[in-house]
Amino acid sequence: MSMRVNEKGLHYRFGRVKPVRVSLIMTLCVLSLVACSASSIEQERKIYTREATDEGMDRAKSQGHGLNGPLIQELDDGFAAKGIKLMNNMSADDGEGGISYMYLLNGSGRHIVRVHIFSDVPTRVTRMNEMYGNGGDEAVMENGLGKTTIRSKAYVSLVYTASGGEKDDYEEDVMQVFQHVLEQLK
Repeated sequence: MSMRVNEKGLHYRFGRVKPVRVSLIMTLCVLSLVACSASSIEQERKIYTREATDEGMDRAKSQGHGLNGPLIQELDDGFAAKGIKLMNNMSADDGEGGISYMYLLNGSGRHIVRVHIFSDVPTRVTRMNEMYGNGGDEAVMENGLGKTTIRSKAYVSLVYTASGGEKDDYEEDVMQVFQHVLEQLK
């Protein structure tokens, strides 16, 4: 597009540009620069306050790719070796630096595996006491509805809950996988 200026004002090849349009275009350009600057400042603030790093780590943990990724992969591999699929993966951040994952074994709502990863051992003991009434390294709780088996080491607790008439179907395989996974922790 060619542009020429004469005594009457600014012209484009296709005709005269009105001063109102020029001022509108200039205003929009200035506003977009201000918006970009504000966004850049916010991103810089997050970098310098570690907020960006924390957000990235939280995202990675919830997707199983952060520091907990190898643990979750080991669990998945262990169950796959037994011919058991971990399905319907759900995760939740506890707001205190910990995260929990929940899986259904072969898609059955009667067989649930939970992985609780805490920030440290004292937090694990406290939170497991709150959730299950037992903060020890091993526990079995059984009632008329089902059976819950807990295995813990360091900052990790693995929980298997089986209910109904099928509560013993996977127990031996699950305990072997739990033992293997916990042995991998340092």
